[in-house]
Amino acid sequence: MNLLKKKSLWLGALLLLLLGGATVFVIYKELRGQDIIGTLKNANIWWVLAAVCAMALYAVADGINISRCLKLAGYKISFAQMMRYSFAGFFFSSITPSSTGGQPGQLYYMAKDKLKVSHSAFTLLCALLSFQCAAVFLGVFGAVCSHGEVFKLNGKFAYVFPIGFALNIAIIIGLLCVLFTRRIAGFFAEIGLRLKKIKGLKPGDKFRFLRSFAAYRKAAFLLKLNKSVFLKMLITSLIQIILYHSVTFFCARAIGCSGLDWFTVLRTQSSLFISVSSLPLPGAAGVTEYGYALFYADLIPTELLGSVMLLSRFCAFVLPLIGSGLGLVLLSIKPNCRKGQIS
Repeated sequence: MNLLKKKSLWLGALLLLLLGGATVFVIYKELRGQDIIGTLKNANIWWVLAAVCAMALYAVADGINISRCLKLAGYKISFAQMMRYSFAGFFFSSITPSSTGGQPGQLYYMAKDKLKVSHSAFTLLCALLSFQCAAVFLGVFGAVCSHGEVFKLNGKFAYVFPIGFALNIAIIIGLLCVLFTRRIAGFFAEIGLRLKKIKGLKPGDKFRFLRSFAAYRKAAFLLKLNKSVFLKMLITSLIQIILYHSVTFFCARAIGCSGLDWFTVLRTQSSLFISVSSLPLPGAAGVTEYGYALFYADLIPTELLGSVMLLSRFCAFVLPLIGSGLGLVLLSIKPNCRKGQIS
């Protein structure tokens, strides 16, 4: 084994140790002082398994959306690759402040599979756009079905839904401009080229950069010609978010809230999600828990609310974090995982 391979193995082992340490730290912070074992003992295991299955399908749906755009660009993506990109997005989003590490983590694994950066970036932006559109649709749907109750909340939280809605709309408009407006995309490409000049251009760097931009624009043109692909992505994102929101319903039933119906949870959780998902806070820390207690105050008995919130957080965040981390490790060392190829 040559020195380069040994160095790569040591760096990989160090990275896994760091990621493992970060995972343990995040889980410790999440469950510190919380009796999750006692909560699980008193919960109906079948409803808990339903919540776990919902999050597993959530990850599969995310992978399907990523693979759709990559296949449109001409790549042959295996199921293992698809799930690795999905796991990377969830895992790195969970362990980084304000969930900023998801897309860079996915780009890293795509680069390892020899996918072009331009195609990878375009794919992830399209997946994000479909997710944001679905989230806003369900959020507005939830607010309308609750007869505007979200606007009647007391205190400062009454302003969170309008702010969250406005931020999500701004993100959608920004993504549409970057993805499909040549002038805006060209503006960001020019900024990128200038940054490269500051660092110092090597022979051929400018040509490679412009070629990447051309490939990015070609991918955008292909999506315009195949609008049904984005429609399928949008439908998949709707299913994905509904699965995510259903976790609270399953956990409430597991704790014993038999009077709570699924549709009520869906509209309530959709309004809560759109309120806090885009706030510039690390994981919307504190606001999510406070909003959860506020939104469900009249739906879940006070004596059960804390247990439902803890179990929901465990099933929708802690277990998927562990699962996505283990999935990344296993799929990264799998010897027969195919590389992305242009067909």
